[in-house]
Amino acid sequence: MSTTMPPRIHALAFALVLINVPLAIAQEIRPGVWEGSRVESLALPSKDYQVYLVGEMHGVEETWNFFAQYLVLLHKSSGLRDVALEEKGVYEDQAQAYVDGRSGVLPESLCLRFGILDRIRMLNAGLKEDERIRVHFVDVDSPARAIRQHLIAIRKRIPEASQVKIPAAGEIKEHGLETVARLKRFHLDPRTSSELRTVESSIRAYQQGFEVDIGTGKGSPYLEDREQAAASNIEDLVHTPGVGSVILLYGSDHVSRAIRKDGGPDRNQPFSPMALRLEQAGLRIFSITALPLTGQTYWRGHRVEVYWSAQDVKLHSGETFDKVLASDPQAQFFYIDMKREHLIAPSDELAKSIFDGFVFFTSGTPMTNRCAASSFASKP
Repeated sequence: MSTTMPPRIHALAFALVLINVPLAIAQEIRPGVWEGSRVESLALPSKDYQVYLVGEMHGVEETWNFFAQYLVLLHKSSGLRDVALEEKGVYEDQAQAYVDGRSGVLPESLCLRFGILDRIRMLNAGLKEDERIRVHFVDVDSPARAIRQHLIAIRKRIPEASQVKIPAAGEIKEHGLETVARLKRFHLDPRTSSELRTVESSIRAYQQGFEVDIGTGKGSPYLEDREQAAASNIEDLVHTPGVGSVILLYGSDHVSRAIRKDGGPDRNQPFSPMALRLEQAGLRIFSITALPLTGQTYWRGHRVEVYWSAQDVKLHSGETFDKVLASDPQAQFFYIDMKREHLIAPSDELAKSIFDGFVFFTSGTPMTNRCAASSFASKP
């Protein structure tokens, strides 16, 4: 057996070492701008918030390395144990078994999340059972077979509901809500009630044209039913006894607090992203977006060049970020506190967004395409 660890394991070994390393001193190189080779040197908040939202450009390995390190920091500083991901709730139990080390296999539909789940699994391997990280999938279920699978799982938890018919996948759009209504008549524990609410939202999103598995999705991603389902699930999670705070990894457009204009099935309605909904619900939130300054991404079968560079990012002084990079070529991460530095973002979309801060990586490495593998078993 080879003793050489895959690159992703090197990254996690580094994160695991951080558990026993004293907190680093923040290195502020400009007013409101921090840099370092470790997340702990960036002056990111690690206490006082209920929800820490990390927005991502999907399919970048460095995002997962950053997220794992920030998770370690929060775990060490405040005891945070709960991670929420932009993934279908039907697969949550299988993912938890994987990150706990009770299973070495993930369902094929989680192939896009193998990178982050693998990192959490490695982190948990070094923690006591009552300290381990718990994963929560807060997005709607999709496609129809995933909705059906979740309905079957919920029915199994309700002994009195054994006679409730679950429609075939091809009938979910037309008859799924009828099944939800029947299941609602039974006494449900809080978790099952929350999951059934999400399934109901999943069916409504499906009826509005939203479908996605591991390939290119269909329909608008900015639907009221989908966004509110995720926000409600996070609210429930925060208020669950023994939780209190959670770190979340989601697409950056959902982590912004700016109202969009492209919501609804036809992309022509005002739309409140999840972060704004959580803030309006009274939760204490901190939101950042984590982005590469160059490189590539790989997501849902598509490899894409990052369409900006460090020269497109400017501090309010007019200094471009390539000059900031030159001040420390060894730095891996840069954090900009938007309360102190009014950064000029590298794209019109980001310029319209509202975050508490930006985290930049010097370069982005496209994620390994695990979806092409024939097996999703954990590799040694």
